[in-house]
Amino acid sequence: MSRLTVAFAATTLAGLLAGCTTILPGTPKPEPGPSGEDAPAAGGSCARSTSPEQCVEWRNTQPKTGEQLIAQAKQDALITAQMLCSAVPAQVWDRYLGAGHYRLIDEGRACTISSDDTAKTPDGKLAAITEIQIYLSPTESIARDLQILRSRKDTAGMVTELSLAGKPAMRVGREDDADGKGPEKEELSVAVLGDVTQSGTLRIRQSMRPPRGQPAEAPVDRSTLDAMRDAVIGEFLTVLFP
Repeated sequence: MSRLTVAFAATTLAGLLAGCTTILPGTPKPEPGPSGEDAPAAGGSCARSTSPEQCVEWRNTQPKTGEQLIAQAKQDALITAQMLCSAVPAQVWDRYLGAGHYRLIDEGRACTISSDDTAKTPDGKLAAITEIQIYLSPTESIARDLQILRSRKDTAGMVTELSLAGKPAMRVGREDDADGKGPEKEELSVAVLGDVTQSGTLRIRQSMRPPRGQPAEAPVDRSTLDAMRDAVIGEFLTVLFP
């Protein structure tokens, strides 16, 4: 497992998503490619990663579903990440992230789907950047996660159990994950087979940060993030675990 964010400090929960960064505010980027087709952006999306040497270009890959996808994740994390990135078509991401979004594979294991960091608001200012990271853990269960997190004083209060798209799920978050200042995020885990004791957990991080060039803790309007949270998870689950 890779390094963890503060929210998951000293646990192995969501380790593969933790530390997966793509665009840093203020970093120069190539011109965005069109998002109207299910294909990599011209010039390569990994050029927009802060760790291009650990990045793999997304290639449209027919996803497996259900237990076959979990079995695939045990065999090949990279192919599984390509399948996760391919599950939802570009037209749907246009609705949530806007035109010019792009996809890439971080560290060969986690799919990242990001809005265009050169996009502008109607008044001509750079827009906040919204990002979705998704990873399928084939061997971990939410029950295991809950046991770890609730056994620690520093993480016990961060855990919330809920239901998403009809499946049991868990949210882990700190107060500053939703304080109106960047970065804002939602860290969610879904028991894809419908049972928290069964292995097979989809880790999804949805985050929003200030436009590039602004301080990392500048104010952001997280209403977009709140509005899309459950719907985005539903998009993935409808295709991958119907």
